[in-house]
Amino acid sequence: MWLMMNLILKVTVVMLICKVCVARKRPRNRDLALERSSRGLVPQLMANYTAPSLPPAHEVGCNHATMACAYRGGCGLALQQYMQSCSDLVSGITDTCSKDCRFALIALLSTPEGKRLMECNCEDDSCHLQKARVEPCRTEVTWNTSPDTIVSCSAATWICAADPLCSTAMDYYNRNCQKMFTGKKCSRRCKNSLDIMLRQKSAAKLATCYCEGTEDFECINIRRNTDVLCFGKKEVVEVIENTVESKPKTSGAPKDRSLVLVIFSFLATCLLTELGSAVNMALQSVILVT
Repeated sequence: MWLMMNLILKVTVVMLICKVCVARKRPRNRDLALERSSRGLVPQLMANYTAPSLPPAHEVGCNHATMACAYRGGCGLALQQYMQSCSDLVSGITDTCSKDCRFALIALLSTPEGKRLMECNCEDDSCHLQKARVEPCRTEVTWNTSPDTIVSCSAATWICAADPLCSTAMDYYNRNCQKMFTGKKCSRRCKNSLDIMLRQKSAAKLATCYCEGTEDFECINIRRNTDVLCFGKKEVVEVIENTVESKPKTSGAPKDRSLVLVIFSFLATCLLTELGSAVNMALQSVILVT
């Protein structure tokens, strides 16, 4: 009996000790939870976060603007392309703005960082000289990057490629629409890729661009297949071509008839002339005999 009571007493003491330990630990856990919940959020994740306003571009040094562009995905690639395509112009070897240089500048100025780079404050004479040498490209590049202008499909492609999201969407479009490019069909995956690409802000000019005929891709065929196979539009281009080709055929028939009539009248005139001279000679011979 004594042993039993001693065991019960020990168990009771142990239970009391455990309760005290648990009671002591709970406030600590609660304090830890409160501490974690009270930690400040990253400012960019807060609902009312407002990004700091950037200083005017003309107040920023060109070295700082170049670094800001280089560390951005789209602007960095466009800057590399500009340095490669415009090297002859920037170094003074030529004063002509080539097509590749023009497209590289269009892509660069279509990005926010690239636009600020073109308006930055030069810190040395070399920067001033480079800006002066790029001036032959300014008018056409500025026009192509204006929001309300309709540009060539090559320029629109460069503008989309300079934006990371639009470039990714265009890659999926090119990958999933190969059968549409050849005029076979516009699959559901292709139509979805096309819709995603056209929803991008930097793809706005792709929806209204025109084909020059000098593109590196089958621009006219791709636009026609996109309109007919993906958007269900009528094939207006072929109808116009057929009507243009058929006009010379319909207008050529009267010309052929008139040509035949002229030849026939000429032969008839010659025949009548010869016949008249023969009859005249016969009459003269009869008169002389009599």
